[in-house]
Amino acid sequence: MRIPNPPKIIASSRKAQDAGNAATLIAVIALLIIFYLLFIPPSFRDQILEGNESTSTTKGTAGGANETIMKASPGTLSRISSEEIEHSIPSIVLYSKKESKVIDSVALLSVKSSVFSSKTAAMQFTIEDLENTDNLLLTFIDKRSKGGLVISANGNEVFNSEVMQENPAPIRLNKQFLVRGNNKIDFAAESVGWRFWKANRHDLQSIQLTGEIKDISRQMSRNIFIVSATEKSNVKRDILRFTPDCMTGKTGKLNVMINQHSVYYSVPDCGGRIAIEFTPDVLREGENTIVFDSEEGSYLIDLIRITSELKEVLQPAYYFEITKETMGGVRDGKYDVMLKLAFTEDKDQKAGTLNINGRETSIFQRERTYTKNLNDYIIEGNNAIKIVPETTLEIVSMEVVKE
Repeated sequence: MRIPNPPKIIASSRKAQDAGNAATLIAVIALLIIFYLLFIPPSFRDQILEGNESTSTTKGTAGGANETIMKASPGTLSRISSEEIEHSIPSIVLYSKKESKVIDSVALLSVKSSVFSSKTAAMQFTIEDLENTDNLLLTFIDKRSKGGLVISANGNEVFNSEVMQENPAPIRLNKQFLVRGNNKIDFAAESVGWRFWKANRHDLQSIQLTGEIKDISRQMSRNIFIVSATEKSNVKRDILRFTPDCMTGKTGKLNVMINQHSVYYSVPDCGGRIAIEFTPDVLREGENTIVFDSEEGSYLIDLIRITSELKEVLQPAYYFEITKETMGGVRDGKYDVMLKLAFTEDKDQKAGTLNINGRETSIFQRERTYTKNLNDYIIEGNNAIKIVPETTLEIVSMEVVKE
């Protein structure tokens, strides 16, 4: 018995089975897609279902959010309200004073010389300031004078003669024989030589060494003035001016030093106004010292002024670029472009002007941080910010960010 066309039945059965498997796979994939859409954030689901057109109003959720566009550290910005800065120094008086003083004294000294014995004596003394010690005189009373008397200062003979009167004239000591510090004057009776029967002797009383001591403690005056960082970095020319009141012919040279640099050394014109230009390199940021030192005489130094002439001060500009994509995001409300400043102090008043692409806005606050929305100030392409201080501003950081 013959069964007609059996292969066709088998083929139809296989096709039906394949179709059922495909439908099952499609159903599983569809189910997975549904679960995926249910569990992803709504904003992403909306973008997928509506052709990537987000209806979310959250700013900066798209690519490029929270981007730092520009970052800088401006540091100290100071206001200069004039073309020069003047430092006033108080009036000073300089003078030296000479006084006669007893440097040393001895009540009694006795010296003698004979063939069989001899006796010498010494007087030791100290000179603290030899340079300012003048007119050194040795005086004494010779109660018993027989033969010659020999006197030496540090080994240098200053007197060798018979003493003809009880109160002889003062003996002047040459400064070249003396030193700063310890010194010695030796006294001796003249040797009798071959005259063995003789004996030379001197009994001295009230031995005294005097001198004129010049007090120079008032010959020098020191004052301090402060130079700011802005002045130091912008100074073009410095001038020292002062008026010396003194007596012509009775004064010595006047030395003026700024930070140990001599800017004037001369005998001044008493009563005249003196002006000296000096290099700005002498000045330093912060504390500066000016010293007036006179060699001789008395001075009243008045109207002392140090003037710094300044270069034109140009505040730096800070540049940044706004891309087409960022500008479009700002217009569409997706992004904000913000300026953020951080200051060192949170107590001092901070005041200044921000110039953004030629448009100005003000800073006036005490807080440590400052934030400004730049959406209405920026343009596509190159942008510039300049900060013009009204008070000294210590700016740690400046940022332009896209949020």
